[in-house]
Amino acid sequence: MTNLKLININNQIQDDKKLILKGLLNKKQKYLLSKYFYDEKGSKLFNKITNLKEYYPTNKELGILGNLQKEIRKKLPINSTIVEFGSGSNKKINKFIKSLSEPKEYIPIDISKEYLFENASIIAKKFSDLKVTAICADFSQTNRLNKILKNKKKIVSFFPGSTIGNYLPKNAKKILKNFSKIIGKNSYLVIGVDLIKNKKTIENAYNDKLGVTAKFNKNILNVVNKICNSNFQTKNFDHKAFYNLKKNRIEMHLISKKNFTLKINKKNIKFTKDETIHTENSHKYSKNNFVKLVNKSGFKVLKHFTDKKNYFGVFLLKVK
Repeated sequence: MTNLKLININNQIQDDKKLILKGLLNKKQKYLLSKYFYDEKGSKLFNKITNLKEYYPTNKELGILGNLQKEIRKKLPINSTIVEFGSGSNKKINKFIKSLSEPKEYIPIDISKEYLFENASIIAKKFSDLKVTAICADFSQTNRLNKILKNKKKIVSFFPGSTIGNYLPKNAKKILKNFSKIIGKNSYLVIGVDLIKNKKTIENAYNDKLGVTAKFNKNILNVVNKICNSNFQTKNFDHKAFYNLKKNRIEMHLISKKNFTLKINKKNIKFTKDETIHTENSHKYSKNNFVKLVNKSGFKVLKHFTDKKNYFGVFLLKVK
């Protein structure tokens, strides 16, 4: 496929080991960063989640993007370079590419190498006139990503799925600042944001009847095993997801079913029965709160769109 190029700059195994150990040795609350969900298996499980009846964000966002095609074509530049942060599956980007006027290049960025390259190949085949450059990288690799993108013109970036909600608001602001540096002045960002709504709807989305989200949550331990050569047993943990009203976020945890000790990098990590590992946050925003966050992050809001129930929002931003 002549229109497909693959770049891998995600060589952070030692850093990953340190981050994992830091989280598991935290005395106040053991935690793992949510980026460790996304090996090939985790990415495929998450794609299954997006098809579940209970999981409203994907359908709501796809509906908004479908309704916005004319608006997107009118507002965003012709012959653009599309940069997708955390590319995942192709459902949303297919619709987004079709919304733009004659885009020249698509650059998906993700940390799951196999899943990224597989999906990039599909896009390259489907849009044969579009140059596809897939980059396996972590968002934090700002300088290296900036070097790759610095000569690109008319950048339109895409960050769907309310992935921004996985970060604490102060860290979400930093992520957006990084994005603004990576894509440069006068570039655009189309971003999906899950909005505050009734607790039951939110909790059902993370506690599906088929248990796919539970498998996704537990798979983070398999990823840790690969990185750290450890021996977590997923059968020793239960999935728990609940809405924290005070912090306007879903919290996902893994609950230990027994007392045990695990060794990672010569460090003993003790677990007690019912102790949890905090694996993910998914913050929900009001429109006003998200606009305030954006205004402090190097972007400005050009437009905002929601579905009829105001469950989900898509924001069109521009680097100041």
